[in-house]
Amino acid sequence: MQIDEEYFNNEEFRENLKAYEDSVKSGHPIFLDADDLTDIVDYYNMMHMDDKAEQAADYALTMFPGASGPITFKVRKYIDANQLDKADELAENVSDKEIDYKYVKAEIFLARNNPEEADMLFDEVMEVADEEEMDNCILDAANTFFDYSYFEYAYKWLKKVEDRNTDDYIELKVRTLSSLGEIDKVEKMLNKLIDSNPFDHKYWNLMSGAQLMNDKVPEALTSSEYSLAVAPDNPGGLLSKAQVLMRMYRFEDAIEFYKTYLKQYPSDVNSYMQIGYCYMNLSKNASAILAYKKAEKYANNAPDILHSIYENIALAYSHIENAPMALKYIDKLAKLKSNKDKFHAALLKSYVFLETGRTKEGIVTLATILEATNYSPVFVLKVSVVLYENHLIDAAYMLMRDNYPLDDPNMLFGYSYYALYCYDLEKDEEFLKYLKIAIERNPEEVEMALHTLFPEGMKPSEYYDYMKNKKNN
Repeated sequence: MQIDEEYFNNEEFRENLKAYEDSVKSGHPIFLDADDLTDIVDYYNMMHMDDKAEQAADYALTMFPGASGPITFKVRKYIDANQLDKADELAENVSDKEIDYKYVKAEIFLARNNPEEADMLFDEVMEVADEEEMDNCILDAANTFFDYSYFEYAYKWLKKVEDRNTDDYIELKVRTLSSLGEIDKVEKMLNKLIDSNPFDHKYWNLMSGAQLMNDKVPEALTSSEYSLAVAPDNPGGLLSKAQVLMRMYRFEDAIEFYKTYLKQYPSDVNSYMQIGYCYMNLSKNASAILAYKKAEKYANNAPDILHSIYENIALAYSHIENAPMALKYIDKLAKLKSNKDKFHAALLKSYVFLETGRTKEGIVTLATILEATNYSPVFVLKVSVVLYENHLIDAAYMLMRDNYPLDDPNMLFGYSYYALYCYDLEKDEEFLKYLKIAIERNPEEVEMALHTLFPEGMKPSEYYDYMKNKKNN
């Protein structure tokens, strides 16, 4: 979540928000302009309060039918639902056809995977934009490309900005370069900024994020701590430190920082989900369920978010051997529009069956999935993980050995898990062989699957030599 903490915490916005909410409760009219109402829509959207955002957008459009802000919000909802024709139809209502309309249309072009048309529309905007607004218009174009993951285009537009000392420019450049994999450039840029202004906590937060992406975990922790030293309890610093602590598997500590953050943003769905994840890793499944249900409360029926929430609640109930509740949440997941994988719910059910003692039902369900998917590598891997996590290690190993394309030079996934099965079965030679392949092809998967086998803080690149020496001694 990108936090506009200064703006959404300032007195003027808070007064406008209170006035609007009082108006909703009382039914009395309120006098706010289109920009003020758009800010309220953006705030609710940022806080994942979808119903309230929709209500505010509808209200804004009754007052200002051609206002681009609320129209853009509703267009994005149509884009998320892949209803692009409806998005096109609504976009025509934007009253400012010279600039605002073109930004909205550009988003629809990007949703249709047509960045060239969006690029041309932005060029047209620059021809009519006022000189003093030029940089803001350029940043809006760059942000739009970034939001749709066209990072090269975003970087191209960033190069057109004249004033490169603003927070908006710096933050977007950091995020864009990071997404392009230019982490070293990001760190050099931020170091210069921090040297010139070491008391700006935003720079420390950006540095912490860049260092974490660059696998510099201790350094990322230090940067987050500098941020909090400069501005105690600043939301970005709290989130940065919580994220680093999770990466260090210090789940208890991470929970405390998320809870402190939630005192300022009590309806942030993602933070409750992260707390739930931490509790599950601590085997505190009852606490995890409470955290995920809090996330469910604030998810406002967003299907993608609910998909993850329902899955994790089901697993947590399974871990405490409450099969009926676990199966209830799997059924809720299966009914979501976002559940496009028709085998996912069956896979979760098999997990619950195995974990709660219904072994025959679990095995039959897994066999059905494998046959229905023609033993595709994706499902061979997924089924093997379900078997392994339910202590059927021989079965997991044999399934992968006999049905997974281990010799495929283009395969990037799965080797870490196969290595894990070999390790537990004391097949040392095979373990070392596939550990090496896994490290070369997918170090992120290696760390996730195998970090418990190695000393805390060790990097995946060091795993093979460490384990080879250990096995030989």
